[in-house]
Amino acid sequence: MLQLSTHAPKLAQDRNVSSPHSAGLRNRLKHWYIVAAVGLLNAILLLLVLNLALYAVLRLRHPAPRPAPAVNFTQHNDPRRLQAAYPGWREQDVSDLLRETPRADREFEYEPLTGFRERPFRGRFVNIDPAGFRYSKNQAPWPPQPGATNVFLFGGSTAFGYYLPDDQTIPSWLQQCAAARNARPPLAVYNFARPAYISTQELALFQQLLRAGHVPTVAIFIDGLNDFIFSDGVPKFTAELRGFMNGETASNPLNSLPMVRAAHWLSNRWSGTAASAPPEKVPDYADATVLGRVTSRWLANRKMIEAAAAAFGVRTVFVWQPIPVYDYDLRYHLFLHSDSEFGGFIRAKYGYAVMNGLREQGLLGPDVLWLADMQRDRHENLYVDSVHYNAAFSAEIAARIYDFLEKPGSR
Repeated sequence: MLQLSTHAPKLAQDRNVSSPHSAGLRNRLKHWYIVAAVGLLNAILLLLVLNLALYAVLRLRHPAPRPAPAVNFTQHNDPRRLQAAYPGWREQDVSDLLRETPRADREFEYEPLTGFRERPFRGRFVNIDPAGFRYSKNQAPWPPQPGATNVFLFGGSTAFGYYLPDDQTIPSWLQQCAAARNARPPLAVYNFARPAYISTQELALFQQLLRAGHVPTVAIFIDGLNDFIFSDGVPKFTAELRGFMNGETASNPLNSLPMVRAAHWLSNRWSGTAASAPPEKVPDYADATVLGRVTSRWLANRKMIEAAAAAFGVRTVFVWQPIPVYDYDLRYHLFLHSDSEFGGFIRAKYGYAVMNGLREQGLLGPDVLWLADMQRDRHENLYVDSVHYNAAFSAEIAARIYDFLEKPGSR
């Protein structure tokens, strides 16, 4: 027993003693780890410095383009303009309204056939129902009740009421106008207008609602601007959908790195594919061929809407909306002072002239309400940004629509 106990500590000590071979291995591993770590750090620093240098060179050679004023609708950067656009509003209330339209939490979601729609949302000033319409003041329940004169209103962002609260949009004023005149049966308005929609999407949405059994008494379509903005008839987000169907993934974030951009540039130069592209030609916004295509497409969509409405017993009203660059003195516009500031959307000005010609020839039909000239001789601001109406002008438009609905002999 004594022999066993005297040998045990020695065995334990032998196990804890490292051989010269293992100690050398550890030292070599430590050395190469330090070399690799220092090398990696130097490479990262070198890449960072190189990217910063290339970024500076690229910015000098290709400065970032300035955004066209008409593309960025929100121009609320002047407190005096804000006060004039929203008289009597508190600054915090205006800030909340602008934050809710458009919203940072992804404004749109996919919808079959129409392509996209506003996401359901609850806010202080903007509320979107899961059924796809925006709330108005004293919003009627969904689905529509048979005891009311149910009105479905379609259009783009101007009819939707961009940068206006729920109770100051055109559909909301329309309902309030009917209530003030004690309409019987009462009017129940549903705001199905959606930002960036063109008449083709309005047709698809109207058909979807009819197919689902939601048949209104009256269907109102407020059009004009967006059909000329999307003059090729292709709705917003089509390019993204086409890329998805072609198997294209989202843009690789590495492609924005200056080194990657420089590598692409060098590759194109060496392969001969970077021949300088001809300067981009400024479109002819008064091109009669393009304007003819847009007006013909709108007239065809109107005819199909009328056919579907007649089959379901729905009255239709087509409102040709006011726009700032047609029949309005821009000296009184808070956010727009010349046609050139309207950017590519100026095509609508020439398109309106074409549509007015059709109207004067009596080719638009009795269910078209022409409001494009209601700004004539107005010496006041009517907008909250480049194209969206303020509350007072929205109320005027709604009153004109209601008068048209009540006009004797109108169907």
